[in-house]
Amino acid sequence: MSAEKTQARKKISRRALLKSWFNWSAFLHGLYNWERMQAVGFAHAMVPIIEDLYETKEEISAALKRHLVFFNTSPQVGALAAGLAASMEEQRANGVPLDDDTINSVKTSLMGPLAGLGDTITQGMVVPILLAIGISLGLEGNGLGPLIYAVGASAYAYAFSYWAYMQGYVHGGNLVERMYESGLLERLSDAAGFVGLIATGGLTARYVNFRFAYELKISDITAFSLQTQVFDRLMPGLLPLATVLIIWHLLKKGAKVTNIIWGVFVAGTILGALGILA
Repeated sequence: MSAEKTQARKKISRRALLKSWFNWSAFLHGLYNWERMQAVGFAHAMVPIIEDLYETKEEISAALKRHLVFFNTSPQVGALAAGLAASMEEQRANGVPLDDDTINSVKTSLMGPLAGLGDTITQGMVVPILLAIGISLGLEGNGLGPLIYAVGASAYAYAFSYWAYMQGYVHGGNLVERMYESGLLERLSDAAGFVGLIATGGLTARYVNFRFAYELKISDITAFSLQTQVFDRLMPGLLPLATVLIIWHLLKKGAKVTNIIWGVFVAGTILGALGILA
């Protein structure tokens, strides 16, 4: 009887999986640092799994150290890697020859593709769409605007990370491998990027509004308006679009966001005070 218990296959409990997913979703960035990025958050998410599978202090200590290596990915889509790690820990606890290097190699090979896909979906599509809805309602004086953004963003983050975590645990590495080999991962990334660009363009046209106000006058007679006689005829909204593209270029070059914000604030204040922009 004792031998049968010893040989019984270990299975992670539902409670441990839910605690692990919650730790991942709520605390992944709790101890974010520039040396190992999300490593401590990843190890913290694995604590319920490790405590459920291993019994001795040495086994638990070794498993925690195993997950303290450099890791950085998207918190939502990247939950798939955490679920996969839980699956690999379960296999290892049942005798499958998965050493530390193998587990960490699988994790690190996933963090790049998942980060690219997750950032495209979250920051390139979901957040701009929710911002467009929230800002639109807010500008009309509707207090539901910020509430819709806050609730929508939180609901998306927790729901998507839960789905990704459980998919990673249930299907293991086969899911990502199949998506990658079939090209679905690349197509999903491209589609999300396309939708995100549409949403960003809509936000720019709707909310970045300023015009060239300076008019060249000769003998008290309006002679020339650069805005109406040049810019509006070429492309209405050309100046806001050019400004957004310049800021985008600066961000791609690595300029600090705070410096860009201060630059836009100072330039807008000075040019507005001089009557050049309105």
